[in-house]
Amino acid sequence: MNTPKVKVWRRDSRAKLPVRSTSGSVGYDLFALEETVVGAKEFKLIRTGLVIKAEPPYALFIFPRSSLFKKKKLILPNSAGIIDFDYCGETDEVMIPVVNLGDESVVIAEHEKIAQAVFIKITFPEIEEVGLEELPQNSRGGFGSTGGYK
Repeated sequence: MNTPKVKVWRRDSRAKLPVRSTSGSVGYDLFALEETVVGAKEFKLIRTGLVIKAEPPYALFIFPRSSLFKKKKLILPNSAGIIDFDYCGETDEVMIPVVNLGDESVVIAEHEKIAQAVFIKITFPEIEEVGLEELPQNSRGGFGSTGGYK
């Protein structure tokens, strides 16, 4: 089996390449390029210094690290980032959007792990419009319809 290749360019010589921390890691750690202070309730883009080109059928998704909120009170406002196949031009640096939900500023150190890059195999199904008369009548009931919250 041929292992897929992903091209990565360092826009800044200080940038660290993505790495898997363990052989069982699904995601590749992404690192902050430089020290950044994120103020309380502030939104900021964290630079990685990298341009990453994923090749079909493997799309690049950016997810938060599991400890990002616990340790820093930071979240990714878009929950997961999608890096399109054609977002790989000379100025298309991968940046990590964060929001500080805490009441104090936090420091992200240079080369600190800030997010995870996950490559997911995708497909492009054909979209087929069908008439309302073909809509199934067995609705589940919408958000929260399976219970679990009171």
